[in-house]
Amino acid sequence: MRQDAEDPFRHAPRIVIVCSLSIFIIFGIRFSFSVFFAEFVLVEGWSNEASAAIFSLSMLCVAVSAPLAGLALDRYGPRPVFGLGVCLMAAGLALSSRANTQTDLLLAYGILDGCGVGITGLGPVASIVAGWTTPAQRGRAIGIAFAGTGLGSLVFVPLTNLLITLFDWRGAYMVLSLICVFVVLPLMIIGLQKPPAMPRLHGHSLAARVAWRQLLRQPKFWALVVVGLTAMGPVRSLTVHQIAYMESAGIERSTAANIVGLAGLLTSLCFIAFGWVSDRFGRMVAFTIGAAGLLGAVCMLFLLPTIGSAGVLLPYAVFFALGEGTRSSQTTALASDVFHRQGLGFINGLMGGMFGLGAALGPWLVGRLRDESGTYDGGLLMVVAMVLASMLAFGFIVRRSGQSSCA
Repeated sequence: MRQDAEDPFRHAPRIVIVCSLSIFIIFGIRFSFSVFFAEFVLVEGWSNEASAAIFSLSMLCVAVSAPLAGLALDRYGPRPVFGLGVCLMAAGLALSSRANTQTDLLLAYGILDGCGVGITGLGPVASIVAGWTTPAQRGRAIGIAFAGTGLGSLVFVPLTNLLITLFDWRGAYMVLSLICVFVVLPLMIIGLQKPPAMPRLHGHSLAARVAWRQLLRQPKFWALVVVGLTAMGPVRSLTVHQIAYMESAGIERSTAANIVGLAGLLTSLCFIAFGWVSDRFGRMVAFTIGAAGLLGAVCMLFLLPTIGSAGVLLPYAVFFALGEGTRSSQTTALASDVFHRQGLGFINGLMGGMFGLGAALGPWLVGRLRDESGTYDGGLLMVVAMVLASMLAFGFIVRRSGQSSCA
């Protein structure tokens, strides 16, 4: 007890590792939707818009549940909150395995699984990591925790493709549900605990709430909302449509799945590397490099139908990793730095909600534009616009907060 009192962050390394392992599985399962999406469109014959709507509804549920989860985390801690979230995920995936229609999947995957992912998602998890670390360590810690998303893609996208081959897509959903029950649930319940009490800074408690009227009058708060909306929308648009897009350009699904897996591996390295860059040189530097990478990924997709070679997809994997590996981690780190007095759970839960809303609208709009025009060009241009908007809003917050570097 004395040692814990002297060193309140003693358990921080374990918390970060548990968060990373949990995110590895949760988002590995989440990113495997790109394989299911290709199955729905190319095998079941469903439209791009209708298939993307399943994912988009789930992200709308993320947008609603993540802020509520953040508030609950500030009050109750991670064990009961994340336990509920994993149970909802498992139930949604299990019911998806019994689905016969798109409506069934909208209810099971869209609503139940979506609420579960919102509760256990990046924003709520970031609040736990941020609560266990100091601002000078926060970028690296969140980067390490979020590195699980890339590794999850590396493992679960090819694994899901194999499961669908062996058991069809319904059987694959049941296997993923069992992984949630027997691996993720005990990991998060046993391995996590509430962050230590916040230290005091300049005579004010870091956990003190900012009045809503004061918060809503701050332009940088609304800029943060814009960043949240446009941070993950572009990434998830590519995540959902990338395999179907590659197949439409003549790339075999197994090759496309391997490219996505490679991007996942590189994403994990980018999360860790740019966490260090963020702490050393500032959040804006890391975020800008990632945004440039995401624009490069879009360029590679534009070139793919013309060149028709899988070689274009290798730089795509690198560019995508730069984008994926910086956007969520840098956004939550910046939110924690600037708005920590609002409550880490609440502000990061709100970011998780904005991530979910942007990720709901992006893939759905890309699918709709694809169905109406017959090409992905309009959807890819929309991705570019969202990336540019996120850069402007992120830079505005940094300038208004004087956060040139966090070292």
